[in-house]
Amino acid sequence: MACMLCCSPLPALSSPATGGAAVVGFSSSSRRKAAHVHPAVAVKDHDLSSSSPAACGDEGGGAVVIEEEAHPSMMMSVAAPAMKKKAVAARWRPPRLVVPAVAGADEAMAAAAAVKAAKEKEEEEAMEVEGEGFWVASRRGLRHAMEDGYGVITHKIEGHSQMAFYGVYDGHGGRAAVDFVAGRLGNNVVAAAEKQRLSEKASSPAAADHVAAAIRAAYLATDSEFLSQGTRGGACAATALVIDGDLYVANLGDCRAVISRHGAAAALTSDHTPARDDERTRIESSGGYVSCGSNGVWRVQDCLAVTRSFGDGGLKRWVVAEPEVSRTPLAGAGCEFLVIASDGLWNKVSNQEAVDAVAAAAAAGHYSVDSCRRLVDMARRRGSRDDVTVMVVDLKRFLNC
Repeated sequence: MACMLCCSPLPALSSPATGGAAVVGFSSSSRRKAAHVHPAVAVKDHDLSSSSPAACGDEGGGAVVIEEEAHPSMMMSVAAPAMKKKAVAARWRPPRLVVPAVAGADEAMAAAAAVKAAKEKEEEEAMEVEGEGFWVASRRGLRHAMEDGYGVITHKIEGHSQMAFYGVYDGHGGRAAVDFVAGRLGNNVVAAAEKQRLSEKASSPAAADHVAAAIRAAYLATDSEFLSQGTRGGACAATALVIDGDLYVANLGDCRAVISRHGAAAALTSDHTPARDDERTRIESSGGYVSCGSNGVWRVQDCLAVTRSFGDGGLKRWVVAEPEVSRTPLAGAGCEFLVIASDGLWNKVSNQEAVDAVAAAAAAGHYSVDSCRRLVDMARRRGSRDDVTVMVVDLKRFLNC
């Protein structure tokens, strides 16, 4: 009712018949209606000296001035609903929408994205190779990078077509060691074996021993070359050299080579782990120690799960690079094929299962990369999260050379 204080007495309404402008204010006859006006439309206490209704209206006050050539009662019936609607709109606001936060939602989305990225990377790093008399399948595990590798030399070497080299490598502590070994070991072994062969008669018993000694020397030379670079990391290996009808298999660590003779599996290597009594004795006699962790894995100096490897300079006093070498004559022994693989396979698949899978894949009469793929998939289905590399070598092709 502040407008009644600031405005002068209202003039009498002119008759519609006179054609005058009708000015409707808060007259005594309209006070009851004015009482229902929202306080928000009350006049501002700005200029109490103003006596003009128009002046109050200019300041946005509570005095409502309507100029129209119509009957006063009609003007009030039009103005009142409009003011009421404005008042209701002024005090009503939609409720604030509050979305409750879901605990761990961001972490779950990030984890899902990481799993998807890892799966895509894993698919990108799957590899299959079909070569002349050999096949390879490889798949990355849950490591940050693929640390397996392989090497093959099958071309004629100085006119000698019966010599071929195959190797599977399993790195740890990065790719530096496995890349170096894959690039150098095969050449070193072939060169050393060829040199030794030329200096001895191939059929003599001494020649076989000398070839085995040449392979050991090539392993040690490769290890020294890698250590001289001062690079960290290490690598295990299992290799096969075919020369003059003999198969020489060498290994470091837990890569393994298994031969099939008339369908029966026979391991040509023995894993170098601290669980082996002779390896544990060798390490302890040289001042080291082995321990078994809560997960049941034996380790050298509480660190490495293998007792022989390339690299690993900090443990070289105990973790040596001298391989164990075996010789197998191929003629007359019923030798069919060789399976060389990293421990990602052998931790989940037995020797005989590997031979059976290859034989089943070759039921059509020839070997293929499908046999390697079957073994990789078998290991993965059984829970292997390590890198898996499988190589199959056809040994029959060397019997007719």
